[in-house]
Amino acid sequence: MAQSVESMSVSELLAAYASGADACEKAVAALTGEQLRARPVVGKWSALEALCHISDTEQFFADRMKRTMAMDRPLLLGAAGSIYPVPIKYQERDVREELDLIRLTRAQMVRILRLQPAEAWERTAIHSEVGLMTLRQLLQHSVKHLALHLAAIAEKRAAMGL
Repeated sequence: MAQSVESMSVSELLAAYASGADACEKAVAALTGEQLRARPVVGKWSALEALCHISDTEQFFADRMKRTMAMDRPLLLGAAGSIYPVPIKYQERDVREELDLIRLTRAQMVRILRLQPAEAWERTAIHSEVGLMTLRQLLQHSVKHLALHLAAIAEKRAAMGL
């Protein structure tokens, strides 16, 4: 990501957010089941585990943004995403289903976010780990989070010589 999310306008943030599903598709394109489940970088998740983490957190982020739009300073609980892979069976999940969920979640949120008035971007919530956050910061976090995990998937592809 060339431009920092903090310097992006709302319309630029929404465009970056909207393009996320396509970026996920591209990140795992043409990977076999074996390649998706491989852990070529020691101590790191597989590409499928990273994708499942993205899919799960998309749901968290959507809920947080919706509650921030609808409620007066809601409490947003941290997700502790690193504990999910084994109990939620990331290595057994279906890549197509995860990609579809990311696409649907982001498409719905883009429509909702585009309908928000300018003042909505300063609505606040209280995150249990971070503290006070605005709707704009929640969207920024979602965009940064995806970029971080897509870079990790690219690292895995490179480690496999792909």
